[in-house]
Amino acid sequence: MIFSGDFAQLPPVFGSPLYSGTVGTQLMSRMTVQGQEAAIGKALWHQVTTVVILRENMRQKTQTAEDAKLRTALENMRYAACTPEDIKFFEKLYCWKAS
Repeated sequence: MIFSGDFAQLPPVFGSPLYSGTVGTQLMSRMTVQGQEAAIGKALWHQVTTVVILRENMRQKTQTAEDAKLRTALENMRYAACTPEDIKFFEKLYCWKAS
């Protein structure tokens, strides 16, 4: 079975992410259906034994210097690690688009 996703995305709107510490793996009779599904999902997730992390963004393999700046800025934003240069780059993009 292959799962894919982006662990840096925002958590689900309803419930907790499978990797959350707030979701238990034991079912209890007083749990809601949603709670039971979350517990079953987490228990199944913890049975995964092989993880492959793909680190190279193939969609942006060929890029201009400006593309590279955008890619770096977006990657930094994804991990909440924006630099002052990233902020300036986004501001420049916004001002250019707004005018």
